[in-house]
Amino acid sequence: MRRWLIAAAAVLVVPVAALAQPVPASEDEPLTVEVLRTSDGSLNVNVALIMGERDAVMVDAPFTLADAHRAVAMVLDSGRNLTHVFITHDHPDHFFAMEVIRDAFPDVQIVAHPVVVADVWRSLPFKVARWSPMLGANGPVHPSAPAALEGDTIMLEGHALQVLGPMQGDHPHATALWAPDIAALFPGDIVFYGMHLWLGEHDPENVTAWRETLDELAALEPRLVVPGHSAPGLEDDPAAIAFSQRYLSRWQDLSQQAENSQQLRDMVRAEFPDTIDALGDFILTTSSRVATGEEPKWQE
Repeated sequence: MRRWLIAAAAVLVVPVAALAQPVPASEDEPLTVEVLRTSDGSLNVNVALIMGERDAVMVDAPFTLADAHRAVAMVLDSGRNLTHVFITHDHPDHFFAMEVIRDAFPDVQIVAHPVVVADVWRSLPFKVARWSPMLGANGPVHPSAPAALEGDTIMLEGHALQVLGPMQGDHPHATALWAPDIAALFPGDIVFYGMHLWLGEHDPENVTAWRETLDELAALEPRLVVPGHSAPGLEDDPAAIAFSQRYLSRWQDLSQQAENSQQLRDMVRAEFPDTIDALGDFILTTSSRVATGEEPKWQE
């Protein structure tokens, strides 16, 4: 786990679409951020804990029960009171095992944008059917959905954590959490770093829209960026946005050149030789098959 200490400071925020107006912090205490790097079984999701002096907010919940228990341990070790878990989007690797966190902290509010909540309820039966057999005892016993967040801000000891979106990321209704007082961005699966981007739900227009979203997030000039997924050993910094921008740019070019999914995979691996996948080569293989028309876009 990585821990970051960022003193609260005034930040000039460039207006972008779907960005709430900054709410001034009422306290000068710094916020700290700790990041749990989950296992390959949880697709290398990053779970962030944003901490004030007493309370904390978690961003996303792990895929597997084992990693969810590790997230609980991170909170317990911090000594903070967990007030909220914010779910960025409806992919199961970002919420499936949230029951472990709810059981450990019965008073926690597990929330998401109302559009994300609707997505989860719509797709939950398909997700359970697809993933529960693979996860077995490491999967949720009572899979459920977060509650709808009222408004677009979560307050943490006087510091505003602002919900951005929904907007296009690896999901068409992706959201992010932005802490303007410390210029910290928690973009969920809008940003990947050192890991193949999930493009199994995308046509060329979706990819273009995702690139536009990344441009908007970069315009915020964040100092800390916690990607939704990243390879081990990489820092949580704006280079993650640049990696995602470059990957999508090259993906657009290479997917037009490739005659089939195998050729596309080979070309992408040649361009990004040190980039990791998850669950074998699930992400790149599925994304390539969708891009070349060998498999329909995922709708769940």
